[in-house]
Amino acid sequence: MYKQTELNYSLIIILLVISTFIILSPELAGLKIIILSINLLVTLLFFSLTIVIDEQTLRWYFGFGIISKGVELSQIAETSVYKTKWYQGIGIRMLNDGWLYNASVGQAIKITLTDGKNIYLGCKDVDALQQALKVKV
Repeated sequence: MYKQTELNYSLIIILLVISTFIILSPELAGLKIIILSINLLVTLLFFSLTIVIDEQTLRWYFGFGIISKGVELSQIAETSVYKTKWYQGIGIRMLNDGWLYNASVGQAIKITLTDGKNIYLGCKDVDALQQALKVKV
């Protein structure tokens, strides 16, 4: 079994700065609770990305797992290393040829499925993830 979790430091810092600004801003007095609640919800949903490989599936989820996806290992045709661009951001993004799931800008694994679809999973240690996938596939 393989498991890797990456904290989404960028999102946490951005939301802390925004929340501090909102708390200190007298103009937003009526909206403070609503905006801070939205910031807290986004933080709880996306504070980390976890990738798990068990005997039959590759699964990934943000935060506590409310937003999660997975594929059967038998559906994976090939993997390769992909360098994410700064403008692709963090979180869930639609690329030209598939979906990107990441908690930070940097490296990702491009997973090509047997049906031709691509999935990009951002991770700290792409070599370990790629090796774990090769062993299982």
